[in-house]
Amino acid sequence: MIKSKNGFTVIEVVASIFLITLILTTGMLIIMNMRNQSSASEKRIQATDIGSLIRNDILSHTDYDELNTWLNGNSQVLTSSNCNSSGSPIDCNVFLYTSGETSFEDNITITFLEPTTDSINYQIIHYEIEIIYFNDRTMVLTGAVYEKA
Repeated sequence: MIKSKNGFTVIEVVASIFLITLILTTGMLIIMNMRNQSSASEKRIQATDIGSLIRNDILSHTDYDELNTWLNGNSQVLTSSNCNSSGSPIDCNVFLYTSGETSFEDNITITFLEPTTDSINYQIIHYEIEIIYFNDRTMVLTGAVYEKA
């Protein structure tokens, strides 16, 4: 910049303020985005932990025959709000699991899928655990309950 005897021109001052504002705004947006990504990653890890606990609970405490009788050849969707009234053989306390201090109770959906010909022949019940963990981000864990020989 050319400096005159009287200081900077108005155009030089306005251009300088514009550039400083642009740099600061860009920097803040980058920092906020990094912070959101970090929070989302942490929540995803917690959601994975809770989903794994639910899957392990279903595998260890659910009997194939009891679950098959309850499903009666249909798909079923369980949430924390309908679990107790559905007659499900699944312990509804699975929706209360926490990771650290985070609970996803109202953001968990367990869907038992409609049986296919192969799943009936091999005596397998497939299910999905869907967890909304950060804003609208979701993750799905799949599992299966087998008939024990």
